[in-house]
Amino acid sequence: MAKDIIVLGVHDGHEASAALVKNGEVIAAIAEERLTNIKNHYGTPFNSIKKVFEISGIQPAEVDLTAIASLIKFRELLVENELKYSLHAKFTSLVHGHTFSRLFTKILHKLRDMSELNRLFIELGIENKETVFMEHHKCHAACAYYQRPWDDETLVLTIDGTGDYLSSTVNIGRDFDMERIASTVSYDSPANNLYSEITGYFGLKRWEHEYKVMGLAPYGRAEYCIETMRKIARVNPKKPLEFQNTSGSYVKYIQSKLRRELAEQRFDNIAAACQQHFEDIVTQWVGNCVKETGINRIACAGGAFLNVKMNKLIREMEEVNDAFFYPPCSDGGISVGAALEAYYRLCERQGRKAERHPLKDLYYGAEYTNEYIERVLDEKGWLDKAEYIDDINDAVTESIINGEIVARFSGRDEFGPRALGNRSILADPRDLRVIRKINFAIKHRDFWMPFAPSILEERINDYLVNARAARYMIEAFDTTERGEEIIAGLHPFDRTVRPQTVNEWNPGYRKIIEGFQRDTGVGGILNTSFNLHGYPIVGTPEIAIWTFENSELDRLAIGNWMVRK
Repeated sequence: MAKDIIVLGVHDGHEASAALVKNGEVIAAIAEERLTNIKNHYGTPFNSIKKVFEISGIQPAEVDLTAIASLIKFRELLVENELKYSLHAKFTSLVHGHTFSRLFTKILHKLRDMSELNRLFIELGIENKETVFMEHHKCHAACAYYQRPWDDETLVLTIDGTGDYLSSTVNIGRDFDMERIASTVSYDSPANNLYSEITGYFGLKRWEHEYKVMGLAPYGRAEYCIETMRKIARVNPKKPLEFQNTSGSYVKYIQSKLRRELAEQRFDNIAAACQQHFEDIVTQWVGNCVKETGINRIACAGGAFLNVKMNKLIREMEEVNDAFFYPPCSDGGISVGAALEAYYRLCERQGRKAERHPLKDLYYGAEYTNEYIERVLDEKGWLDKAEYIDDINDAVTESIINGEIVARFSGRDEFGPRALGNRSILADPRDLRVIRKINFAIKHRDFWMPFAPSILEERINDYLVNARAARYMIEAFDTTERGEEIIAGLHPFDRTVRPQTVNEWNPGYRKIIEGFQRDTGVGGILNTSFNLHGYPIVGTPEIAIWTFENSELDRLAIGNWMVRK
């Protein structure tokens, strides 16, 4: 039997994370933010790298290869140093063309600071293992392509703000490799120049609060501001597989133009126009890519594909036969992409037959024993208000039916930005009153933002228009009349929904929903991430208890312990 091939993937930038891939299969992955409780943690993922070895039971010495996601780190360049920022702006405004970009990215890693990672590798005893550097968008593409749910030739698309001087790529995937046929440089990024700059114009956090603009968009009327958006970004008319910055400015200087152009415009209308134009140019670009390649099955990754309303339109395009959106599609997922790409290239070098594993569940993270949880409850002074319950899932169902809002911390962490039942806040989706309580007393978030439901997969046709399995909360759907049964989980204005369809992958969570259905006839529950606003999804029992203490949650189901206030 051939020796296992084990690859460590590391992302040490924005949304830092680590992953372990064994024979082409992801066996452990976790974001650093889950362990530090710092949203979008930037920097070397010391905790995550150690944790993936602990989760998997693999010793660091067993690693064959370490793959670093991204050739260069941009935070210092874009945020902390004005001179470097200005030089970067001038450089990217001059650099155009796929051929040049492809050549340039081959040398970027030579500028990389590896001092912190090298110290950690020495500590782990893997300093002599081979280390390879994977270009940022190649990592995004690898996440989607190698884990796609079909075997056919695939059009692989990526879009984000910036990564290794690029903001989008077009690739053709065949067998165990991808050929890049087009790319857009950072200067022309529609994600930065349009969506992130509108986010900043509202006084929100760029690269974090774009989802708030998307949530606000259905309330406004795009026609009042759409012409302004068209002045910022478009599909390049001469190079239809690329985007083009039409503002005449690098992103840092777009704000002054926005203040002039959008003076006295309503914020909801601005959000609506931003979303509509973003949808227009991306769907136009997708259509161009399909027409150019003749390939109509697409796999997508990059932070722009967190825009679930845009994903809905892409999925519904006549030119597209099928679409797969990698769930941890933003930078937090690229440690996985780096490890996968490195695995396939190592197999190629060694003449070894590679394995491919389509994406299934995303429960790649840490799990904690009841004994450990009991110790933490005791240390934090909550053990006298906790009860050990053998059938904890039935107890959660009962609490939800009784109108309580329950946080569930159970099993392994979900990898990515969505809570898929194991680190979730759960409630009765029929009761609109829970929206106010969760928004103001627990999540402390903006009133216009929608929640989402978890729906039994066999019930999707009851609730979703043009239903299909959607297990990761990465796609949106229109809803049927029966959608009223899960009203608290729908967008309050346009009644669209971003569901998690629940199959047999998570038996405990499925049991909770089945119990709710038996009592109420409703095949879903409200599910929102277990965190406070501005903080990441909880990742440890200690953080779970702290979050419980600092909210008005009714109950915390942590392992087999039910904690009450």
